[in-house]
Amino acid sequence: MKIVRVGLKENSYNIYVGYNVVKDVPRYIKENNLGNLGIIITSNRVYSLYKDLIKKIFKGSNYRVVCVADGEAAKSRKWLFEVIKKTIDADDWNKKIFIICFGGGTVGDLGGFVASIYKRGIPYIQIPTTLLSQIDASIGGKTAIDLKEAKNILGTIYQPKAVFIDPSFIKTLPSLQFKEGMAEVIKYGVIKRKDFFDFLKNKHKEITSLTPEHILKLIYVCAKIKADIVSSDEKETKGIRTILNFGHTFAHAVETCLGYEKVSHGAAVSLGMIYAAQLSLFLGECKKEDVEEIKNIIKLYELPSRIKFNPTTFCEAMSYDKKFISGQVRMVLLKSIGAVSVTDGIPFKNITKTLKKFAQQLRTDNSSR
Repeated sequence: MKIVRVGLKENSYNIYVGYNVVKDVPRYIKENNLGNLGIIITSNRVYSLYKDLIKKIFKGSNYRVVCVADGEAAKSRKWLFEVIKKTIDADDWNKKIFIICFGGGTVGDLGGFVASIYKRGIPYIQIPTTLLSQIDASIGGKTAIDLKEAKNILGTIYQPKAVFIDPSFIKTLPSLQFKEGMAEVIKYGVIKRKDFFDFLKNKHKEITSLTPEHILKLIYVCAKIKADIVSSDEKETKGIRTILNFGHTFAHAVETCLGYEKVSHGAAVSLGMIYAAQLSLFLGECKKEDVEEIKNIIKLYELPSRIKFNPTTFCEAMSYDKKFISGQVRMVLLKSIGAVSVTDGIPFKNITKTLKKFAQQLRTDNSSR
């Protein structure tokens, strides 16, 4: 087992990475006196796959399972209040409640948000089961639900007590979900470590074959990068944590415009990274070869690299993004593979111009196929 420390001013915690680490969760709960009633939030699909494991590990009457919708649909007002109602129903004067998020990123976002607002904050633990949640969503304390107007527009930063990452869960992931998780993995190489980016290129076959040592290394490196960034800038006030949003402004616009159920987060991020790289090239921040490298690795992992969209509609959706501060456009721009910068005050006309150019380029790419 490998341990990654998220060192914060307050509420520091460990990320435990290793095969079969989930069995250690009950002991951790007891040793740290988290409570005497655990609300296990999971999704219908995850529960159907791991019902026996959940019952084996979380024995007795000290746990209640609450199943929510699969995918982004879980991050809604409907499921927020459904989980809160079931938590209230299980609560009592002699109960000290804590939450266990057992599932993908949407379960973690929803469960963490509930934990942050229930009784002004109760403990929670993350047990991520998808690649995307293991290397990104479960780490850092960002919680949220969606509204029709924008993704993640209601949320908090509320840290878990611990994160337990078991790479064996990835074996039951549909291949499409694994590929989409790779979008966030690629992002870490782009923003922070070229050597890791090269590892992803050179070990493509081993990674897609789920070779245990390569998957363990992949998860550990990503978790370490994110933990270090969060430790330096927990509340995203210094501009350090903002680099994790590379490609996400466009990605969130994709999800908002096309509907959360029509396009996955991973697919949107892969498109968002290409747009962010194109914008960086337009502004003279990077070289054309860097943009091509990003396009090539996205294609290597069979992620989408083209989409039809209306630039005007996208501009409107992007303006709702939390990175558009007081009318100023803040974007994460590419400098080179392994290095990015946070740039404020980008003229909005440059955003609209590059969106139109990007849309035209994608139409040309499609017509030439």
